[in-house]
Amino acid sequence: MKGKVSERLNRLLLMVPFLASREGVSVTELCKEFGITEEVLMQDLETLRLCGVPDYTPDALMDYIVEGGRVRMLMADYFNRPLNLTGEEALSLFVAGSALIRSGVFQKEGALDSALSKIEMLLSEEKKVELEDVASRIDVEMRAYEGTLREIIDEGLEKGRNLQLDYYTFSRDEMTHREVEPLSLICSQGFWYLLAWCRSCEDYRLFRLDRISSVKLTDHPVEDRIRESFDVPRAVGEYSPGRKAHNVKLRFAGRRGRRIVEEWPAAQLTENPDGSVLVELRTRNLAWLATYLLRFGDGVKIEGPKELKKMVEQKASELLEAYK
Repeated sequence: MKGKVSERLNRLLLMVPFLASREGVSVTELCKEFGITEEVLMQDLETLRLCGVPDYTPDALMDYIVEGGRVRMLMADYFNRPLNLTGEEALSLFVAGSALIRSGVFQKEGALDSALSKIEMLLSEEKKVELEDVASRIDVEMRAYEGTLREIIDEGLEKGRNLQLDYYTFSRDEMTHREVEPLSLICSQGFWYLLAWCRSCEDYRLFRLDRISSVKLTDHPVEDRIRESFDVPRAVGEYSPGRKAHNVKLRFAGRRGRRIVEEWPAAQLTENPDGSVLVELRTRNLAWLATYLLRFGDGVKIEGPKELKKMVEQKASELLEAYK
């Protein structure tokens, strides 16, 4: 990840604590501080709405408001204070961060480099040599975002123009042709995803870049859209939820179960001989998952945990009662 995408990531890393620690900052001051236009600032703030902490449900994501020419960040208290890391966590962060910088994913002398320098000050000379040797052996590869593909997508994002994609749809096992309005790029577990409004589906979608066989820039401008309808957790579903997370098992009657793996990349999928699909995932937030599963109706059977099954039944009953 080089050039403009890398610069933007470094800028966002700095912008979050800058905004989180203040009671509002003027748009003019922000633009001057980060050397960007007001249009770029608004795009960055929209991207931050997709960021937060696990389980990445709406209540755990940042938000912002602009009033009287000032920007105020909401739901960002977690980023308003320094983290207390254990020795093991600090060393792991140092190795991973150093590898990312060495591989060109993040800039030297950027926000990440500055943070690692503070950790490095606490290390002995012997430990520094050992960790730097480990980091030098790690090759970080951000797949499927290279060459012409990268240039065209970057141009579409920069100029606000639609893209035409020939895209392999995993859930239907077929190649599709569609026009999309590009909004942002997301990287998770080494893969790049394009967040875009799909004109065919008339909804927000994530397109894994290594499944795009071709992309063309169009003359059609991207329309301004409200993103509240975008199901944010499917964009950032991959994380280590910890020991307190629930083990969830879902059995889908048909191929619809394959879709959840695209929306929740941490999920594991097993296709059974009878045509059903077993999906397994871990989450600490059963309430959000219960709401999500309502869309599948009787096409999904919850095999565990029991709490999730009760939540779905209760939510379904409440919806039916409301419609009565």
